[in-house]
Amino acid sequence: MRNWYYHLPDLLLALLSYLLIARLLLLPFRSTQNVLMRTVGALTAPVVATVAALTPRLVPQPLLLLAALAWLYAARVILRVGIAATGVRLG
Repeated sequence: MRNWYYHLPDLLLALLSYLLIARLLLLPFRSTQNVLMRTVGALTAPVVATVAALTPRLVPQPLLLLAALAWLYAARVILRVGIAATGVRLG
């Protein structure tokens, strides 16, 4: 894989973004603790905890998940701009 130093972090950030979207969509079913809910919750917990430390405690859970999603997309944009600034052509 060419330019793995860009594509690997970008894929990880995309994966976390999709998992956060899944967690948002599964939010109404939070009362049922099946395997899917626990797995998605465990995989996204570090991202949500980091964003929760930066936001006021007054923010409700769905908005906190949206804020985490916005931070992840911002990180992907910053990664793309940083790689483009080095002169690497990604195609």
